[in-house]
Amino acid sequence: MAQQINKLLPALACLWAVSSIYSVQATDINLSGIVIASACIVDTGTKEQTVTFQQARAVDYLKVGDTSEWQDFELTLSSCPPSTTQVTALFSGDADTDDATKFANSQGSATGMALEIMTRDHQTEISPADTLAVKVNGNDHRAVFPLSARMYTPTGRVTPGEFKTVVQLNFTYQ
Repeated sequence: MAQQINKLLPALACLWAVSSIYSVQATDINLSGIVIASACIVDTGTKEQTVTFQQARAVDYLKVGDTSEWQDFELTLSSCPPSTTQVTALFSGDADTDDATKFANSQGSATGMALEIMTRDHQTEISPADTLAVKVNGNDHRAVFPLSARMYTPTGRVTPGEFKTVVQLNFTYQ
C-alpha cells in the first residue's frame, strides 16, 4: 500500500502543478459611451437651396451699410425622433474681408458686396461660424429656422458683377 501511495503522490503533485497553470482569474472590463439624440431629416427644399436676390445696381450702394431688400427663406428639418427636442445649426462660410460679421461674395465677380443673414424677425444676426438653435415642434416633429438674407456693402465701393456665395450648415441634435 505504501508503494501505491508513493506512486500516487508524485502523480497528484504533477496534477496540482498543471492545474495551477490553468487557473482562472476574474477581471473587469469597463465600457462606456454616449447616447445622443437621433438625427432629423433635412427636407428636400432645404438641401441645395438657392436664395435669389433681385438685380441690384452698383449706383444704389454708395454708402457703407447700403443693402438690398430682405429675401426670406427657411431651413426645415422633419421626422425628428421624439427624443430630439432641439436642433442647432452651425453656419460656415468665408467671412468678408471688410466686415467679418458678413459672408463674403466668394464665388461672384462683384466687389464691395457681402451677404447678411438674420433671423426672420431681424433680431439676431448670423455671422460665419455662428450657431442658431431652435426647438423641435413636439406635435409635427419638425424644426424650422426662419431666416432672411440680403446683400450688404461694407465699403460703399461696389463694382458690377455676379453676387454668389455658399453657406454650409452642420446640424447637431439634442
